[in-house]
Amino acid sequence: MPHSSNAPKGENMTMRALYLFAILFVVDGHIPLRDMMDLGGLMGYYSFHLLLFAFVSGYFFSPEKRALPSLAAKAKRLLIPLYLWNLLYGLLAAFLRRAGGFALGQELNAYTLLLAPLTDGEHFVYNLGSWFVFPLFLVQAGYLLIQRVCARLFGGRWLLPSFLVSLAAGSTAAALCAGGHQAALPLFAMRALILLPGYAGGVLYRRALESRDRIPTAPYLLVILTLRALLFARYENLSYLLSSCSYFPCGPFGVYVGGALAIAFWLRVARIAAPVVARSRLALYASRHTFDIMMHHYMGFFAVNCVFLLMNMAGVGAADFSVLSFRTKSGYVYTPFGREQFAVIYVAAGMLLPLAAAWIQEKAKGALLSLKK
Repeated sequence: MPHSSNAPKGENMTMRALYLFAILFVVDGHIPLRDMMDLGGLMGYYSFHLLLFAFVSGYFFSPEKRALPSLAAKAKRLLIPLYLWNLLYGLLAAFLRRAGGFALGQELNAYTLLLAPLTDGEHFVYNLGSWFVFPLFLVQAGYLLIQRVCARLFGGRWLLPSFLVSLAAGSTAAALCAGGHQAALPLFAMRALILLPGYAGGVLYRRALESRDRIPTAPYLLVILTLRALLFARYENLSYLLSSCSYFPCGPFGVYVGGALAIAFWLRVARIAAPVVARSRLALYASRHTFDIMMHHYMGFFAVNCVFLLMNMAGVGAADFSVLSFRTKSGYVYTPFGREQFAVIYVAAGMLLPLAAAWIQEKAKGALLSLKK
């Protein structure tokens, strides 16, 4: 008997699965313990997970005849929620500083409310993942500009030139970071340039490579893992810190070749997992709400720590929970009995709490719309 699917007909389940993997890597990667899905370090999240997000976004790129309305729609979808949540998290950080003795997040002022969401994004801590939103918007706008210029110069053969221009821009930015010159451009521009080849790669894959992606799975994955292992023999580390652009030990070659290999690996795994994702309402909901998870997963961690704090205060387990670290360290994670396996609790909360918030928000919006009718 065939299994039923919860996905609309025609929805790309491989990309849905890939979005799900990408956000899982982000959430798990923000927990300062061993990563659960990095294959013993061979697929370290920080060597590809944000490029993977850019790749999936690029996969859905469509050339626009009218660029300004398209950019306006993207800004409305990404930047307006960014600013609204920035205000709410700023108020939360201020309240916790004054009422709870916390020492996290910057003060509310004109900079943190108006400019920091674009120039920094990590200023209130509790919504730390939101720094990624503005660079992603810049990537979408930048690639649209590159594509339009290349279409004028090369006509219908704009695909490869657009990718090469994007790769050259990203490689230049990565080389500047690797050489300690990350201040040569504003941080938000450096972040966007480094992500740009990932987005362009998604466009290239859908339009030129996807139909040729027919290599049998076993040799395909084996070759990718072998090549990643050889890169580790060449570089100290394939991971890098895109948020600060301060640590790039592998240079542009390691960033993009290593990233391409990792994306290719998880792309094939996503293809295998696609039928399972299609049958799971929760998995589909998570893959469609990656913005919410990116924005709010630190609050999931915070909620878990609050539970451990209450247990500590009540004398019911969690005796060695560090109240001081909870109040002063953004990445504090409590591991009962020193067991890192408890990190799965934080991952689950980092995924589920934002999804619950998104569900409540959608129900409330639906109720308001029905009242207006």
